[in-house]
Parts: sequence; structure tokens; C-alpha cells
Amino acid sequence: MVKSSEIVAKLNLRSHQEGGFFYETFRDSSVILSTSHLPPTFKVERAVSTSIYFLLPSGNVSRLHRIPMAETWHFYLGEPLTVVEIHDDGKLKFTCLGPDLIEGDQKPQYTVPPNIWFGSFPTKDFHFPHDGTLLRAEPRDSENHFSLVGCTCAPGFQFEDFELAKRSHLLSLFPQHESLITMLSYTE
Repeated sequence: MVKSSEIVAKLNLRSHQEGGFFYETFRDSSVILSTSHLPPTFKVERAVSTSIYFLLPSGNVSRLHRIPMAETWHFYLGEPLTVVEIHDDGKLKFTCLGPDLIEGDQKPQYTVPPNIWFGSFPTKDFHFPHDGTLLRAEPRDSENHFSLVGCTCAPGFQFEDFELAKRSHLLSLFPQHESLITMLSYTE
């Protein structure tokens, strides 16, 4: 069985401030979109599209963040990964990416809409009791338990547009999701 550290080395992945490891595999530089042709939420010129590998080992989370473009997630290898979205009206959406399309109700691909707060976690790291809380499962070895996915953004991703959530800000907007926000954000 392949280890997460072997994948990190093989794919040249590096740590990301939101959590996990990534490597940009594609940036369409044949066409550059200027800010005059984009909505005002875009801060800089950009490529038409970009793609990355993203690896999230067990025990890690991708912290809540938002970007002004759609981001399509593609499942590649390992265990299922849950993408969490918090919409402006406070509605939560959980989407499980993984290889078990029939029994596990997992998807091989999913697109997060623009300007939505979202993050992710290894699905098997948590339990969802009937009362709606999120409970951590027993710790698992991050070398043997991980998710490898890809993410494609169109228009292309630029770090200048990346907004990492401030816990206090999201808690003021969505106090009903305190445990989830706390789990998926840094302390300030």
C-alpha cells in the first residue's frame, strides 16, 4: 500500500496554509483574463483555468476559505473526503468524494460554487450522531489513511483572491455551526 509521504514526495506536494499538501499541475497561460473583463470580486488578472493535486492526510483538515471562482474537486486515490460548504443563509452542505459510488453515495467529482465558505476533512475521521454534532473518531495513522484529490478552478486560481476564514467572523454570522467552524478554522 502506498504511503501519504511517498505521494507527497512523488508529486512534489508542499504544505498549504489551509491544511494538507498541494502542487499546481496546470495553469493555462495561453489566455490571460484582465480584471476589466471579470466581476469586481477578482483582484488580479488570471489564467483561464488552473489545476492542482491536493492530499489531505488523516488527522488534518482543509480550513474554511472562499475564492471568487468555481472549484471542481476530482477524487483520485485513498479514502473518502467530505467537502463542507456554509452558504450565506447558514445552510450547510456536505458532499462526500470517494470511490464508492453505489453503496457509499460518494461522488468522483463535485463543484463548489464561487464565494462560498468551504473546507474539507477525511470522512472517516468523524462521526455524525443524530443530534447534528460532529465527533472525532479514534485517531488513525496519517501515512496509511489519506485522500488524494485534484481541484480545477475556472477562471484560474490566484492566491491574491484566497480568503482564509477568521473564526470570530464566521461565528458571528453562523453561531449555530460553532463546533464545525471551530474544527475547520484557526484560532485568532
